[in-house]
Amino acid sequence: MSAFSPPRSSEVEGESLGIRVEVDRKLPVADQVYEVLKEAIVEVQLLPGTSISENRICRHFGVSRTPVRSAIARLGEEGLIDVYPQQGSFVAPIRLAGMYDNQFVRRALEVAVLREAARRWTPAMSVQARTILTAQETAIAAGDSSLFHREDERFHQAFCSFAGREGVWATILAAKSRLGRFVRLFGRPERLPIVVEEHRLILDALDAGDENQAAERLEHHLEMIFVMLAQLREEYRPYVTD
Repeated sequence: MSAFSPPRSSEVEGESLGIRVEVDRKLPVADQVYEVLKEAIVEVQLLPGTSISENRICRHFGVSRTPVRSAIARLGEEGLIDVYPQQGSFVAPIRLAGMYDNQFVRRALEVAVLREAARRWTPAMSVQARTILTAQETAIAAGDSSLFHREDERFHQAFCSFAGREGVWATILAAKSRLGRFVRLFGRPERLPIVVEEHRLILDALDAGDENQAAERLEHHLEMIFVMLAQLREEYRPYVTD
């Protein structure tokens, strides 16, 4: 895997970020800058290597340097932004080591949560979860991938609710969001209906009272990200590093 090299600041400093911003001055500005930038990075509106220098962000958000510096520092701690001395800050590449670690966390927690949900499973839970699948199918038909991924999060979050483990979702979401950059950047539209079917098979196993099969199907569903990695086209590899 080739090493990732950021562009020089002078090449991108004057460009628009291409993201919409509405800062509410009644709320903490640093938190808003952080949330907008994080969402844009996770949803790959800002590609790896995009400049996010303080001056550029201040101009785009119309805010002072202090909240921008705070937001960049938080995103740096989360591995979403890299800071290069004398060059500036850039959206970080997708790091394989981080992907494997986040996948480990996600799989361990989601399977454990699913097993607890399976022991409480009710027809009402099944109806609620299947409603989300319908929403995903609607998003596919509308060509709205952002809505599809939001519904995907809602599907997985539902099991935390069913298991009475709502507090675990924040940890799962953090791992899922980091993996989500890879999925959104390299995923193919034809994969989306397959995702829905994988979700449906998990629910079928839960409806049948087969906890082990439901867990196996969830594990298969989560591991598909590495099939995508193996099929990664060569022109995309500069966005990925060891």
